[in-house]
Amino acid sequence: MNVSNDRLFHVGFSADFVDENGSLVFPDIGLSLFDKSAALSYEFLSNYRAEYLPDQLRNLDVVISLKPRVTAASLDGVERLCAIGRCGVGYDNVDLTACTEKDIAVFITPTAVVRPVAESIVLLILALSHNLVLKDRMVRRGQWPESTRQLGTEPRDRIVGTVGLGNIAAEAIRLLRPFGPARVLAFDPYVAQEKAEELGVEITSLDELLRQADYVLVNCALTPATRGLIGERELSLMKPSAVIVNTARGPIIDQQSLIRALQAGQIRGAALDVFATEPLDGDSPLLTLDTVILTSHSLAWTQELFRDMGRADCEGALAVLRGDVPEHVVNPDVLQRPGFLKKLEGYRSSFAERKK
Repeated sequence: MNVSNDRLFHVGFSADFVDENGSLVFPDIGLSLFDKSAALSYEFLSNYRAEYLPDQLRNLDVVISLKPRVTAASLDGVERLCAIGRCGVGYDNVDLTACTEKDIAVFITPTAVVRPVAESIVLLILALSHNLVLKDRMVRRGQWPESTRQLGTEPRDRIVGTVGLGNIAAEAIRLLRPFGPARVLAFDPYVAQEKAEELGVEITSLDELLRQADYVLVNCALTPATRGLIGERELSLMKPSAVIVNTARGPIIDQQSLIRALQAGQIRGAALDVFATEPLDGDSPLLTLDTVILTSHSLAWTQELFRDMGRADCEGALAVLRGDVPEHVVNPDVLQRPGFLKKLEGYRSSFAERKK
């Protein structure tokens, strides 16, 4: 839609919501919610860039974003933008400080991702346990008899450890319970003891979790404190029979240390949906290892995921249109800034008549 009419509230979607022909990649991202507002127009940005340019954002009130980075340079001269809706729970590709200084709220869609990511974690645990990918490769190579000798394991009576005990980890633990793990451990300095007890989880140190767990699940956010959290020393603590699953962010694990540990047989295997650099380099040693499952940071991408994320982001945009604060803002300091509050008041006064 045309965004030149300043009397309208303008929402932009990052270019990766559509294919090269301009057609939606995802069948339902909640656009029907916008049909109810005559005060709103939206567009899909053209010319995908890994980092937004100011010209892409300058005439928008809200941008709903998948992969592009938002940096201080992206916001140079951008005064109108009031909010950025991130699809998912991660926001390490958004400079929160720069957004706050420009009176821009950043909100995420945590409730939408919990179930699909948790299901993906369970899927990867079972696939590693039963050597699913290895056996598939061996059968394709004509190694039928050899594949039958690759005995797997089961989560039953084994120890699961999660690094981080947020909503996704909690849901994954609930889904795993019917498989009968003996114990569930968690390392999370910020979790309430009551939550851990409710989930039947034992809080412990990272080192102790790595020493005991048969399945190490990475479920924490990428922050300065968690970047490289699991490196050579930490991997050396794991059992040779243990596996590690990362569906959070690649840099939480030092990738080169993990490669060396896998090549040396120091741990049994890994399942990775995220990497230090994405897309994964075509010459990465990870591609040669039969003990590793690799997916493209999209294992949890389902029709239901994008329906729920899209609706949450669109509802956040509509909240801004009403002059309200969207849910799940991750830079809360912006909510007290006069510039941000002035933007909200402007929407309330400008669009009040159209909402009647």
